[in-house]
Amino acid sequence: MASSMLSIGVSGLQAAQTALATNSNNIANVYTPGYSRETVELSGSSGGGVSVASISRQTDSYLSAQLDSAMSASTALETHEANISQIDNLLADDEAGLAPLMQEFFGAIEGVASQPSDPAARESLLGSAESLAGQFNAFSAYLDDMDAAVNAQLGDVVGDINTATSQIASLNEQISLTRARTGEEPLGLLDQRDQAVTDLQTLVGVEVQEQDGRLSVSLGNGQLLVNGSSNYELAVEPDPQDMSRSVVTYSVAPGVTSAIDEGQLEGGTLGGLLSFRADSLEPTQNQLGQLAAGLALTFNAQHADGVDANGNTGGDFFTLGDPEVLPASGNAAGAGLEVAFAPTTQQDGDDFYSVALTGDDYRLSLDGDKYQLENQSTGEVFYYGYDSDIKISQDGLVFTATGMADGDSFTIQPTRNIADTFGVSIDEGAEIAAGSSDASLDNRNILALQSLQSSDALGSAGSFNDHYASLVSQVGNQTRQVQVNLEAQQGLTEQLSAADQSISGVNLDEEAADLIRYQQYYQANAQVIQTASTVLDTILNIR
Repeated sequence: MASSMLSIGVSGLQAAQTALATNSNNIANVYTPGYSRETVELSGSSGGGVSVASISRQTDSYLSAQLDSAMSASTALETHEANISQIDNLLADDEAGLAPLMQEFFGAIEGVASQPSDPAARESLLGSAESLAGQFNAFSAYLDDMDAAVNAQLGDVVGDINTATSQIASLNEQISLTRARTGEEPLGLLDQRDQAVTDLQTLVGVEVQEQDGRLSVSLGNGQLLVNGSSNYELAVEPDPQDMSRSVVTYSVAPGVTSAIDEGQLEGGTLGGLLSFRADSLEPTQNQLGQLAAGLALTFNAQHADGVDANGNTGGDFFTLGDPEVLPASGNAAGAGLEVAFAPTTQQDGDDFYSVALTGDDYRLSLDGDKYQLENQSTGEVFYYGYDSDIKISQDGLVFTATGMADGDSFTIQPTRNIADTFGVSIDEGAEIAAGSSDASLDNRNILALQSLQSSDALGSAGSFNDHYASLVSQVGNQTRQVQVNLEAQQGLTEQLSAADQSISGVNLDEEAADLIRYQQYYQANAQVIQTASTVLDTILNIR
């Protein structure tokens, strides 16, 4: 009996030691990211005593997957919001925005209209025009810097994604080897792998599946990132259709890569950067350029109808570059394309001019026996018959193609960077063509120029003020929408995090109570052993 008591007491003592060690490990890792609370399962023995059946992690895989997905969406919205807020602040600034400078510019035009022969009024107009041009340039440079920053961040994020997938693949291998060698669950490695998946989800949204104890990880398009102990790296490369723009690619064969559809790269920092660039940054650049181009083209057209103080016909008031044409990397050597802004047109025979620019990007390609001009914003495609040299007029643009071969293509960004080129062409106030053709110092042409402020000079886009107000409103609404979505997503993430922590998180109060309980358990089993020893000594001392 005494030996049986001793054996039972030893088993209880060992169980208590394991429980205390597990309890201590929980307390030590209370602030360790990704740590899941561990519990000891005890089992009775048919011969008496107790044994440790298992030590397990307290997790809910379904809840953890929901939390990871919510965190991925939150990170994407945070990234988008942090960037678009900068544009919103830039455009909506009452003092540094374009609106007050445009108002000042047209106010200076009114000054010349009141006193067309006054050199001071003319110089004031010239100064206002230069200030306006400088602000267009500054805004465009700011947006260009943001675009360059996005390209740089894409490289950094993709590098972090590759590091995370490599870690998950390595942990898959370590977990399998540990299970095969010891027959036990490697709880620490499992925690590390779960945390690596969580870290990956904050970089890009992924799908995770478990098979035979190993995780496979893939993008939304099914492209595998992790398969067992192997990981497949992504890269950032210049877009073959626009070498100034970075795209995310994966390897389809040795030395051959393919760009991933950005619609499949949702969630995480990567998804937030791509959605910001496509939905906010590039449209803003295009619309800012559309305003600059419309202002320059319509103003120059009306200015050319007048006569300056020297009796000369009015020349261009503003300078403006040409639309940007980007050849695809695989084009034939002789393929060429020139794109120019189409001449402005008079509205209903009066002096107001309009332009048909849409602010969209285009792609011209040759497919067999026909040209295709695609509006990349709307998806609308225009077809033209084949000719080795062809001139196409569409949406306020004139396309002149030469030497294109089947499969060649060009990306056209008519207004993307055009605000960079916006400037003042004339050097002296006397060159302002304020008068009509027969009286250089009257104010009839300057009045026509002033009327452009309220005319539908940009066609369907309305007046200059309307267009800019629409741009500011659009960016502001988009910013608020992202902020509202972010707030809602963060609320969901917090709820899921609380639910997850209630299962897997370490509660110090509970652990402190368990510590006392297991300590008493240990002491009680030690007392059993002591009692068994006393009984055994008594038996041995019987004569």
